[in-house]
Amino acid sequence: MLSSRTLVLILGVAFIMLDQWVKLIALVALNNHSYVVGNQFVWLDLVLSLNPGAFLSLGASLSPGLKQLIFVAAVGVACCWAVTWALRHWQATPVKAGAAYFIAMGGLANLIDRVLRDGHVVDYLVLNLGPLHTGVFNLADIAIMAGALVLALGAWKKPARV
Repeated sequence: MLSSRTLVLILGVAFIMLDQWVKLIALVALNNHSYVVGNQFVWLDLVLSLNPGAFLSLGASLSPGLKQLIFVAAVGVACCWAVTWALRHWQATPVKAGAAYFIAMGGLANLIDRVLRDGHVVDYLVLNLGPLHTGVFNLADIAIMAGALVLALGAWKKPARV
């Protein structure tokens, strides 16, 4: 039987493959078109965006060398550290380890984009809730935000009394 760590690694690779597959579909299907799915209150805009920066295009105006250093080298090191930490702590703190692993898998998926697509990340979703709109994001960004939310909620929660 597969160990839990082996299964986690397989699931992580499967997630990255799914993310890259969806991005390839977005590159083809959204190249000249955009789509709207939903109703007048909640809808998704499916639109192609090649993001040269990070979250909400932060850092897009940095020099190419500095972007390589931050978005490729530093993110690569941070993701490798997070995967290692998560696998080491999988049994003791599965929720924190899972959250760190989600963040790392999302980071690695976007890192692959930067390496393969001339420093850009493929984004394709905009969530609209009435007058509120998100920036353009992708599946990897959802994993990063879900992991960060779990870590934030865990840090906010009061520790149990002993």
